[in-house]
Amino acid sequence: MTAARAIPTFRDPSGSLTLKDDSAVRLIHPAARPAALEFIGSEFYRRMLRRGDIVATRVDDDSAEGLRFLHPRIPVPSYPWEWTPSQWLAAAELTLSLCEEAIAEGWILKDATPLNILFVGPRPVLVDVLSFERRDTGSALWLAYGQYMRTFLLPLVMRRLLGWELSLSLFRRDGYEPAEVYRSLHWRQRLSRAAFWPITLPVWLEQRQRAGGHPALRRSDPDTALRVLQGMLKRLRKRTRFAAAGNAASNWAAYRETRTHYTAQENAQKQEWMGGLLQELQPANVLDIGANTGEFSALAANMGADVVALERDGAAAEILYSMSRECRLSIQTIQADIARPTPAVGWDNGESSGLLTRLEGRFELVLMLAVLHHLLLADQIPLPRIIELCGQLTRRYLVIEWVPVSDPMYQEMMRGRDDLYGSLTEADLLSACAAGFQLLRQTMLGNGRTLFLFEKKR
Repeated sequence: MTAARAIPTFRDPSGSLTLKDDSAVRLIHPAARPAALEFIGSEFYRRMLRRGDIVATRVDDDSAEGLRFLHPRIPVPSYPWEWTPSQWLAAAELTLSLCEEAIAEGWILKDATPLNILFVGPRPVLVDVLSFERRDTGSALWLAYGQYMRTFLLPLVMRRLLGWELSLSLFRRDGYEPAEVYRSLHWRQRLSRAAFWPITLPVWLEQRQRAGGHPALRRSDPDTALRVLQGMLKRLRKRTRFAAAGNAASNWAAYRETRTHYTAQENAQKQEWMGGLLQELQPANVLDIGANTGEFSALAANMGADVVALERDGAAAEILYSMSRECRLSIQTIQADIARPTPAVGWDNGESSGLLTRLEGRFELVLMLAVLHHLLLADQIPLPRIIELCGQLTRRYLVIEWVPVSDPMYQEMMRGRDDLYGSLTEADLLSACAAGFQLLRQTMLGNGRTLFLFEKKR
């Protein structure tokens, strides 16, 4: 496994974070030491920790570097540009809920960005323990309000109004400015319920303030300031939910209901074979590539595995995430394309690692069910290169569903390129696997498709 470079963060004035093999090490700057220790020692932090809303922290005050906080590594971190709308909403609601709880406890969030949230299975977790600071009880201002608007709310609004993909946040670390997105909207959209309050009104007020100067900030008594903050967070939650509503449909989201290449009996046969295999192997962690709406991800999770489900279709991934959260299954949804994996981004390509780096060598079992022919025909990836990648992703087992040339789905996707793909057989698959894998078993389904179980050679 190729290790990611551990480049420390550098934007937080209170500390810097470096990722190690088994931990995340946060070095606390001397000026932030008293506040950081006070927060970690507070009942508020311990309450969040018991619920699983915030990352665990072990204090190391004996290091030559100074005070350090040691956090467990999230096995496979995902970034906002790999989330479904419901994941965005879950991360936003966690942020607002923790801020609301914090202000009642005398704290407040000084940062409010999706980049401070990671998912453990279907559950969002706040991983930046330095995001909290003591609140000025006489102030009704939330200084992170603008950041929340730019990074959480406006991407959801622009997805709703103009169909801008949430994956575009890959290029917008600090989100969207209201004036910027205002120019992209028709006047009717500017006056719509979704856009008027978070986009149009701020732009108008900014224009007015440039003409007449900024009003002086006034302080309130503590009770009034608290009520103002609570009311503002309540409205933000309502508007965020409204912006996140409305999901697009796709052919793949309805795949299980509309597939014609599987009879009920053939699908039951596939389920039975996979169920028996999972029961026998008992993998601790599984990568389901092309998971669709999560039929086999759920099967693995119900047998005790921690599952990472990779799906490039947005509507299917949304159903998958909603199912895993509703059923409380240990399935982490990542909306991404294995053929065009998310790249490393940020300064020196070191702030957010690429998808393959995060996945490589972390799974006892990798599933490629009804996905190989998509990579071959739609993405035109050579078969040996696909198997090579599988060898990098799995530590031990690999399951492949082979779709023969005669299959109607294969014929539909081949699109007349018979000279390139029309003669591929199972022998080609076995040949591609021979160097890195040994075949343990196989079974042919009633529709001619074959399921193979391979074990990685040591």
